[in-house]
Amino acid sequence: MEEARKLSGYPSIDQPWRKYYSGEALSAPLPRCTMFEYVWENNRDHLSDIALRYYGTKITYGKLFAEIRKAADALYAMGVRAGDIVTIMSMHTPEAVCAMYALNWIGAVANMVYPTLSGQELIHILEETGSKLFFVLDAVLEKVEAVRSEIAARIIVLSVSDSMPALLKIGYHLKAGRRKQKDLTWREFLAKTEGSSPQAADSAAPAVMVYTNGTTGVSKGVVLNSDCVNSVVFQCIQAGKNYKRKETFLDNIPVFFGFGISMLHLGLVTGIENTLWIEITPEQIAKAIVRIKPMRYAGGPPIVDPLMRAARGDMSYLIEFTGGGEALAPEKESQINDFLRQHESKAVYTTGYGMSECCSVVCMQQNHIYRAGSMGIPLPRCNVRVIDPDTGEDLPYDRTGELWFSAPNIMQGYWKNKKGTDQVITVDDDGVRWLHTGDLGSVDADGFIYYSGRIKRIYPTAGIDGTTINKIFPQRIEECIESDDSVERCGVIVVPDAVRVNAPVAFVLLKTGAAGNEQRLNEIRERIRKELPDHLWPKAVHILESMPMTQTGKIDYRALEKLAEERSGD
Repeated sequence: MEEARKLSGYPSIDQPWRKYYSGEALSAPLPRCTMFEYVWENNRDHLSDIALRYYGTKITYGKLFAEIRKAADALYAMGVRAGDIVTIMSMHTPEAVCAMYALNWIGAVANMVYPTLSGQELIHILEETGSKLFFVLDAVLEKVEAVRSEIAARIIVLSVSDSMPALLKIGYHLKAGRRKQKDLTWREFLAKTEGSSPQAADSAAPAVMVYTNGTTGVSKGVVLNSDCVNSVVFQCIQAGKNYKRKETFLDNIPVFFGFGISMLHLGLVTGIENTLWIEITPEQIAKAIVRIKPMRYAGGPPIVDPLMRAARGDMSYLIEFTGGGEALAPEKESQINDFLRQHESKAVYTTGYGMSECCSVVCMQQNHIYRAGSMGIPLPRCNVRVIDPDTGEDLPYDRTGELWFSAPNIMQGYWKNKKGTDQVITVDDDGVRWLHTGDLGSVDADGFIYYSGRIKRIYPTAGIDGTTINKIFPQRIEECIESDDSVERCGVIVVPDAVRVNAPVAFVLLKTGAAGNEQRLNEIRERIRKELPDHLWPKAVHILESMPMTQTGKIDYRALEKLAEERSGD
């Protein structure tokens, strides 16, 4: 650990979080190899160890490497070369995993897209990227069928059942969508091999592309190279999480997310047994955790309440419980940590922070580096600045401004969007690239980072009296309402108002069994008036039967804005 130094008062200069890391974590050379090579070098002497578990099927590292090599040869035989782009629309099945690493083997780019894309969005992406091949999960074939005439790429159909045991495979085929005869199955694709494919060596070349979730605008393709993905994994290993070969990890994060790619890659590089779990509703995941008993799990806030309802008895098997997506309300964070202790788990619900643009994570908490309410500290090779949105000046400790990060895992840029790239990445006089997050936060003198909300979610208001100038912070209202024991989730949007200029509107999802009657609404309103200043009082509070969510598991505020328009006359 580093010795204490005199602080200047500015996070990016002092970097006080360095005291939590070893000298090796701060200075060891970053890996300079492809993603495939990183996994291979760490497992070449452990080929009989289990790499993946999938519905009862066990896939060793030896079998995984053999399948990746076959897929690479098949890709090459079908004309895919280094620099080409291949689109994959799939959950994290073993075949999708193999396809991604096979593309990395030959230096091609795995373009990972959401299965929830509309038909026209899919056509646009396939055409814009010039995708030579299109791997698609059978569960979304109906969507593909509607635009098939516009798809130029050759289609390979991945089935959820490809790696299932025989009995499960039969049951699945009875209800699965049917492919066209000209489409290739995974096995037919592997049979296309015509000799060996050359192995790529350029770790700086584009490797994977993922997409922003589009909650604040048009979704953009984020280009990540192997060095970027590898550096996330390397920093997590060096940060002191003490990963050990043959530990178990329940992986329910799809590979069309940067977080999904980095967590899968972390598990494979460290020799952990990764259970691929593609049923992703919070209730299904909670039941899987209780049944499978993984040592490590990474998810998000939606899993917390279902897990507390599903778990029974000893949970000492769970040594890491990592959250992401959105921060928990302080009361909920305390509740889940008390629950874990009561059930004999040494894990702490540890929150992190990241974006697709930095391959998922730039700061995180750990069981032993934890401060309630924070997002943790920067990873060993990351730095953070707090920038005044109005002046562009650096802010000192405990002041709120826009968070900027520099890190080896920052994207190369947005696909075919230099203007968009230049808007979010600034290169300073020393050549350091800084990613503008668009999020507000602060850093304390120990290096812990605190999230305060989106910059675009700060609104001026004249207050309820129409004269007092102030600002609306929707997140603060959400945290107040979510502190009510009857509330599951809360989303707050802001609408124009004749008197207040802008006024908040709250949408509330109650917990199962909580009555959504006028008395409950009155109790929520009373809490708001008691705990918040009047300029933050919502002009309306609506009870919802379900909360609209984005593909990344965050509240869909644009959908709430539409609901507010529809209910404005209520």
